[in-house]
Amino acid sequence: MKDFSKAAVRPSIIFLCFLLATIALGQEKRAEDQEPLRLNATLIQVPAVVTDRGGKFIADLSQTDFAVFEDGKRQELSHFAAVKQPFTAVLLLDTSNSAEDRLQVIQNMALAFAREIRPGDRLAVVSFDNEVRQMTDFTSDYKEIETSVLRAESGFGKLLYEAVTKSLDLLSDVEGRRAVIVFSDGIDMRSIEATAESTIEKAEEVGAVIYFVRFETRWWAEAAARKQKAQQKETNLPFEVDGRIPLPPEFGGPEAPGAPRRPRIEIGQPRSPQITVIDGNQRRTIQTEPPDEITRNLDKLYGEADRQMQLLTARTGGRIFQAETYETTRSAFASIADELRNQYVIGYYPTVERRDGKFHKLKVEVSRKGTQVRARTGYRAPKAGEN
Repeated sequence: MKDFSKAAVRPSIIFLCFLLATIALGQEKRAEDQEPLRLNATLIQVPAVVTDRGGKFIADLSQTDFAVFEDGKRQELSHFAAVKQPFTAVLLLDTSNSAEDRLQVIQNMALAFAREIRPGDRLAVVSFDNEVRQMTDFTSDYKEIETSVLRAESGFGKLLYEAVTKSLDLLSDVEGRRAVIVFSDGIDMRSIEATAESTIEKAEEVGAVIYFVRFETRWWAEAAARKQKAQQKETNLPFEVDGRIPLPPEFGGPEAPGAPRRPRIEIGQPRSPQITVIDGNQRRTIQTEPPDEITRNLDKLYGEADRQMQLLTARTGGRIFQAETYETTRSAFASIADELRNQYVIGYYPTVERRDGKFHKLKVEVSRKGTQVRARTGYRAPKAGEN
């Protein structure tokens, strides 16, 4: 009697192997068919800062605590990074019209922020006046940052929009927490390759958070304009800023501690027909004539700067800090570094992939009661044909 068991088993084994291989190939084929859909989709990253009503960071939330809505429709979250993670940032320094002492202050403030970085954080430094200069690549090396910052020079002109756009370009391919931190008065003069509108659109596309640490220059601009007008009463030429901006007294300028005290003037609110004179601890208000041409022009210039700073920070989930003294400026930079480390980064692939180049509204909600959320208010979809 012949034993057919081995002969019968061999075809069964061969058939089973063939069947498993066919299934595996089918799964690979389906994966190949599906993979390009995910690779071609745009991951929307939404940085979010969550605090309690007292402003204290809440650091123990999970992905299930968040809900993201795009144009009113809830999205399925596919990416989540918890707090206490490293960040990548561009520190953007306005060195325009800077006298030597003021440039030194800007350099010191930049290095103060650089000292806030921790292992894993990366910082690039960019300066601008009539040129935009990248002073460092992204690095965690403080010495490299220090050497580059101390080489900074100042010039005339103020290409703010071009500088912000370049900074966003540097961050466009960076994953995780990203920010542009701008140390400036917010004034742009004669940017050619970027406008206020194009800069905002770029910010909406890239999605990095933008912060402004704003220092005051209007007090100087108005004083210089009135001095020029008094000296050139007969001229009809418009006022142009062509001098170098000195340090405000609070930063150790002409009225630094120990220097002879002189009364100084605070410029009133836009279109306010009064000024406040401060002499020591004494303050007195003086009524003036209705706003003249200089006041109206400066109202327009600084009003536009404030409006653009508000738009850039609101659209990206950032904030504006006032740099009034050394202490408030150092505190602002420390707060920004702390906030970046305490961001949640939420990501999703839109349920409807858009290539319309339009702005789409975002809303982030947290299920835990008593919390406050700050996040970007939307994003601008790429246009058809763009990566």
